[in-house]
Amino acid sequence: MRVLMIEHSGTGGMYAYADALCKGLSEAGADLTVLTSSAWPEKPVPFNVERRLSEFTREQGGGSRIHWAADRFCRSVFNSLRRNRFALKGHFDVVHFQGAGMPLLDQFFLKPLAKSLPVVMTVHDIKSHYERFVSRDSFLRRSLRIPHCLITHYQEGKKQLIDHWGVDGERVSVIPHGIMMPLHSPVGRSEARRKLGLSEESRILLFFGSIRPNKGLDVLLEALNYIRSRVPEVLLIVAGAVPRGMSFRKYSDIIQKLNLSENVRTEVNFIPDEDVDSFMAAADVVVLPYVKFEAQSGVLLRAYAHKKPVVVSDVGAMGELVSSDKVGQVVEPGIPKALAKAVINVLDNSSDFQSHYTKQLEEKYSWKNIAELTIRSYEKAIGLWR
Repeated sequence: MRVLMIEHSGTGGMYAYADALCKGLSEAGADLTVLTSSAWPEKPVPFNVERRLSEFTREQGGGSRIHWAADRFCRSVFNSLRRNRFALKGHFDVVHFQGAGMPLLDQFFLKPLAKSLPVVMTVHDIKSHYERFVSRDSFLRRSLRIPHCLITHYQEGKKQLIDHWGVDGERVSVIPHGIMMPLHSPVGRSEARRKLGLSEESRILLFFGSIRPNKGLDVLLEALNYIRSRVPEVLLIVAGAVPRGMSFRKYSDIIQKLNLSENVRTEVNFIPDEDVDSFMAAADVVVLPYVKFEAQSGVLLRAYAHKKPVVVSDVGAMGELVSSDKVGQVVEPGIPKALAKAVINVLDNSSDFQSHYTKQLEEKYSWKNIAELTIRSYEKAIGLWR
C-alpha cells in the first residue's frame, strides 16, 4: 500500500508522533512518503521524506501581528496547492493528514483531493486550543466532514466528533496514541539529575510542554503551596516555551506571591530533543493539570515511556487513559487542594503506580499495534471512497 503522510510542521510534538507512526507503518509493509516542511530533521529513516512545504514562522519578529498572520495565510495557501498537486501526481493509495491544517482553507482544498483519493485525517485536537477566525467552528465542521475516515485517540473524542461536529460515526476510528519512546539513548534517574544539576534528595514534579493558559500551571503553583507543607523537599520543574504573544509574568507573580522560589525551577524556553528525556528521567512524578483540553497528550505518552507515575486532570483523553491503565491519579480540573492531595498520594505510593507499567501495557501502545490499527483505517477509507 502506497501511503502519503501529510505533516505540515516538521518539528515539535506533531513531528515526533508522525515520525514514530511512519516507522511503525513502514515496518508493517507500507510504502510510505512523508510530505512536510524543511524543518523535518535530516536523519536516516525507513521511509521517503519530501521537504516541499513552506515552513511557518513561529515568531512575530519585528513585524506586526497582521503581517505575521498574512504571511502564515499565504504560506498555507501555497502548501495546500502544492500538497494537492503532489498527492494527485504520486499514484498513492491513500493520503493521511496529521491534524487539521487551516480549516478556512481545508474546507475548499480537501474536497477535490477527496474526490480523487481516499483521505484519512488524525484529529489530534477535537477542539482548537485558540479561538481564531481561520479555525472557527463552521470551517472546522465542514472540513471534518470531508475525509473518508477520521482517527481520534479516545472514545470521548469519537463521541464529540459525532455529537458536536456532526460526523458519521461509521467513519471514525479510535486508535490510541503510541508511547513516545526516548529520542536518544535513555539515561537513568541519577545520571539525568547530575546532567541537569538536580539534587538526589529532591522529590521532583515535572510540568513539561508548551506553557499555555489551558495547561493549568497556575493551579499547580497554588497546589505546590500545599504540597511543600507535607513534602518540604519537593521541587517543581517547569520546562517549556511560552507561545508567541503570551507571557510567563502571571506565573512569576504567583511564585513570588507564595514565596515558592525555593521549590520551583523554571526552564522557560524551547527544550531541545536531546534534553527532553533527561527531564523525564529526572522526575519522580509528571503532573499535567490541564483545565481545558480536547486531545491526547504526547507528554503523557512520553511519561509512559519512562514509566513515571502521573497526575492528570480529567480532560480530553488523559483521564480516560490513566484511569484505565492505573499508572497515576486523575483529578477534577482547576482545584488546587485536590491536585495537591493527589500529588502527595502518588509521591508516597509511586512504586505501586509504577508496577502497572507491564509488558502488556507496552504492547497495547506499541507502534506496531498502532500501525496495524491505522492500516485497517486505510482499508476502510479505500472502501468508502470506492
